[in-house]
Amino acid sequence: MTLAVAANTGAARSALFSVAGSAVLATQEGVGAAPSILAGGVVNAASFTAPVAPGSIASAFGDFLVTAQAGYTGAPLPGGLLGISLQINAGMPAPLFFVSGGQVNFQVPWELSGQTQTILAGTLDSTAGAAQTVGLAQFAPAIFSTNGQGTGQGAILDSSYNLVDSTHPASAGSTYISIYCTGLGPVTNQPLTGAPALSDPLSWTTTVPTMTIGGAPASPSFYGLAPGYAGLYQVNVQVPAGSAKGNEVPLAIMIGGAASNTVTLAVQ
Repeated sequence: MTLAVAANTGAARSALFSVAGSAVLATQEGVGAAPSILAGGVVNAASFTAPVAPGSIASAFGDFLVTAQAGYTGAPLPGGLLGISLQINAGMPAPLFFVSGGQVNFQVPWELSGQTQTILAGTLDSTAGAAQTVGLAQFAPAIFSTNGQGTGQGAILDSSYNLVDSTHPASAGSTYISIYCTGLGPVTNQPLTGAPALSDPLSWTTTVPTMTIGGAPASPSFYGLAPGYAGLYQVNVQVPAGSAKGNEVPLAIMIGGAASNTVTLAVQ
């Protein structure tokens, strides 16, 4: 007997055939399952808000059909982890920081500068999922926080690399701090997409950010990409003498008419 079966365009399938009392199981592989990105599921990795900015760190939420998770801290960033990749405009791979079943962190390619939207699709091995439209903006500032949700204690270090919290509070009028953020827009000495920023020469933002700490304005001494990292920005500033005091003093950054999320630090 010859069994002829049409090509399968769906899930794997099987059938049990009985011939003269003998049972034979026939199986046919299906089309591989495709990863999916939620509509509106591409957001700034620091604040979980949209839109995202070219060069920044973003998160894509969806179903990526992997049971493990993997991160990458080397340089340059890879275009795939655990068989997962993200394709920009059906061809440009996005550099990846982290992959799990429900979230992928990636760098938005610098090549998208000047565009207002792009198309992003997830691929598992060779199977591509449906594409989603992603909104872009030149500036989408956001400050990282220790809870990973863009609220509460900010990712802010003093000159001794201590987290500026109640254990190591900043002194108003004297302590210099480094604020770690993303989405601050175009820079000088722009690195390649997926490549870390250099320490010499530094990559400064082409627009000067402004900020308030505890309700007082503060003028940054450095604003640009953090050396040795891809997509991560750093703003160095002295805590102003007029700042409010306490363990949860608010801090926010403004650049190019866009405002960041508000995080906190400790000031005495």
